[in-house]
Amino acid sequence: MDLAAFNQLDHDDARDLALVWAAVPAWAEAIASARPFATVADLEGLAEALAAEWTVAELDAALAHHPRIGARVEGGDAESRHSRGEQAAVAEADATVRAAIAAGNEYYEARFDRVFLVRAAGRSPQQILEQLDRRVELSPEDEVREALAQLLEIAVLRLRSAVIARARVTTHVLDAVNGTAAAGIAVSLADEAGPIADGVTDADGRLSIGPEQLPSGTYTLTFQTGPHFAAQGLASFHPLVAVAFLLDAEGRDHDHVPLLLSPFAYSTYRGT
Repeated sequence: MDLAAFNQLDHDDARDLALVWAAVPAWAEAIASARPFATVADLEGLAEALAAEWTVAELDAALAHHPRIGARVEGGDAESRHSRGEQAAVAEADATVRAAIAAGNEYYEARFDRVFLVRAAGRSPQQILEQLDRRVELSPEDEVREALAQLLEIAVLRLRSAVIARARVTTHVLDAVNGTAAAGIAVSLADEAGPIADGVTDADGRLSIGPEQLPSGTYTLTFQTGPHFAAQGLASFHPLVAVAFLLDAEGRDHDHVPLLLSPFAYSTYRGT
């Protein structure tokens, strides 16, 4: 799906899709009713503006649909698929970190009477644990603000993945250690002037990033690979991988930049 397809959805279908981004009914209804959007930026802007009105009531309603961090996520619905991809790194964490997150979850829930919510995509299990340890000491009012900010970050990432179906640049990251897709790796795209876009690889290790139209020039994809191996308890040599490439906007309709990872080496090539 792209933005045009989202604009053309039946009202109820558009609302239901927005509910996957954040299970806040009034917010989802307002987004569906505000269509058509001229750009993805317009859609994001409205989503963020509406989220500024969220309160603890919206937080609690949304959390009824979010699994506990570190819990096994079952189901084939859109919400479950998103959660599995977003928490992929936690599932690969070593037993000590998983146990610490589970204990932190219990303490957090006893203190605030709700599950701990954090944008897991792009964060290593250790970074998630650090967030949990910090936030469990906040006042209830401050923690509501933090949790709402995380809810919005999750919503925006899901929104982008839903309405940016085709990007000028795509990637597929594979882990040669396990022979599996590398999910949950944060990736940024930049040109010589600076950052353009960022995203996180999905459960299949794939990501479409950036706008559909980009001029010819030199671009760099930066992959935050260190947290991926740290989550498996593996030492690695490269904390990140930066792949520079020449984009020919006249000769190709898009560029695919795969990445094959191991703890002490990586390879890449121009894909199709």
